Amino acid sequence: MSDTTLDTPTTFDPRAFRDVLGHYPTGVVVVTAMVDAAPVGMVVGTFSSVSLEPPLVSFMPMTSSSSYAKLRAADRVCISVFAHDQLQACRTLASKDPEKFDKVEWTPSAAGAPMIADAVAHIHGRIEREVEAGDHYITLVAVDDVAVNRPVTPLLFFQGGYGGFSTTGLAAHVDESLISAVRVAEAARPQLDRLARRFGCSAAALVQVSAVDQTIGATSYGGDSDADERIGVRVPLIPPLGEAAVAWSAEQVDRWVSRIFPQDEQVIARYREAAERVRTQGYAISRVDHDPEGYAALGEALGEYAHGELTPARDRAVRAAIAGAGHFFGGSITDSDSSIDLASVVVPVFSPDADEPRNSGLVLRLCHLPAGVDAPTVREWIHALQEAAREVAETLRTTARKDHARYAASGLRTS
Repeated sequence: MSDTTLDTPTTFDPRAFRDVLGHYPTGVVVVTAMVDAAPVGMVVGTFSSVSLEPPLVSFMPMTSSSSYAKLRAADRVCISVFAHDQLQACRTLASKDPEKFDKVEWTPSAAGAPMIADAVAHIHGRIEREVEAGDHYITLVAVDDVAVNRPVTPLLFFQGGYGGFSTTGLAAHVDESLISAVRVAEAARPQLDRLARRFGCSAAALVQVSAVDQTIGATSYGGDSDADERIGVRVPLIPPLGEAAVAWSAEQVDRWVSRIFPQDEQVIARYREAAERVRTQGYAISRVDHDPEGYAALGEALGEYAHGELTPARDRAVRAAIAGAGHFFGGSITDSDSSIDLASVVVPVFSPDADEPRNSGLVLRLCHLPAGVDAPTVREWIHALQEAAREVAETLRTTARKDHARYAASGLRTS
């Protein structure tokens, strides 16, 4: 065992110590209590789980903290785990403002301690013990109750700043290659405007920005359709979504079906058949016909996915919701179809420099379409969308050639 003690003087710059440890991210919580009928609290980045039996957590306040001097006298405390979008609440509660609890939303716990609204989780307990450690205390809290309040990613402190983390990494970062992708989508603007006006619907150009994602690059709205789609929103290429984006590339179909979880040979075969059908007929559709509530639930899952700030548990739940939506997608329009309710029609824009149909990374989509229509009406939508796609391919070959060349060279579709 080393003879080194806590009293041994250091030989390195304390600023270097802080800088090095700042490269390790920590979660941010606020510990609160009621003392003399008034709320008190302190924001800490040293919260940690300690023990399961008995349930213990800890935090490490400075020995000189005036807030902790009040907190340690409380019978009960509540620890609120800040969400990634609660930076302002964090800064307010970290301030010395005597009225700071009037400027954030909170409710009392069963024991009376303030629970910060919209926090990821609340942990209720009692200060059990404290150990003096240098210029801090190690304070142990015996846990009485816990609850997840809002299952989103937490607020992190990292390298001197606050932020969150994304399970999708940097797929949505804005750089020159992504700008090129959006410019490629913008080449479809005249066609989108025309389609939206003609059919009283919304029209969008989606462009592939990674091996697993598309993004909405351009939109147009006609009639009474809602302007509810934001440029840059991510749309996953996970079965059943994305048939028209992958169907003309065997390699992309292979990657597409590899994202099915769990891997089931029958399910994989079904989606390969779906991609082949789309390639044969030249379009993909999704239907709302018999389950509008289920389709709305899919929309909520896609909204969560687009936000990109999912916990691993929520990411699994969202992917499960997407995987369970297969009954909305696939199929064809037949002459016997009547009273059709479509959620979307999608066609590919083929690469302008290929001898045979090949994915360009761009698709055109119609949504918010009239309900209860017949088969000839749907065929009119499909034919108009395919004609628009041919026009966009010609634009990519001519006036938007440089943007498409940058996009094609960026590697976005395989990164």
